[in-house]
Amino acid sequence: MELKFILKVFIIVFLILSFMILIHSIGLNLTDNGKPKKLLKVVTIETFDTPLSMDKSSAFCESHIGSSGTLDTACNSLTKNNCNDTSCCNWTSNKKCVAGGQDGPTFSKNEIDYYYFQGKCYGSECP
Repeated sequence: MELKFILKVFIIVFLILSFMILIHSIGLNLTDNGKPKKLLKVVTIETFDTPLSMDKSSAFCESHIGSSGTLDTACNSLTKNNCNDTSCCNWTSNKKCVAGGQDGPTFSKNEIDYYYFQGKCYGSECP
C-alpha cells in the first residue's frame, strides 16, 4: 500500500476520534437527554358509511342487497310467518317462500296463482 493512502486513513480516524472526544467532553448527549423514548398507542376509530338496521327482517333483506340469487335461496329457508315479515320475500301459492316484493316473485312468476307480500294476498285467485 502506498504511504499517502495509509496517512489519509489515519487522519480520518484521528478526526473521528477527536470529534467523539470533543462531544463527550462538553457533555453533549445525543440520545434525547438520556430518557427512553415512549411508544404512543395509536387507536383508529372507523365509522360505518350506512347505518345498520336493528330490525331483523330489514337486516335480512339488507344483507342480500344486489344478489337476487342468494336472496332467493335465503328466502326458501324461511317459514310462512318469517317470510311475510320481510320486505324482500313472497309466500307463494306453492307454499314456498321466494325472493320478491310487492309486485310479486322475482323468479318463476308464471308458476304461481297468488302470493303474499307482508301478509297481504295479491293475485286473481287469492283465497
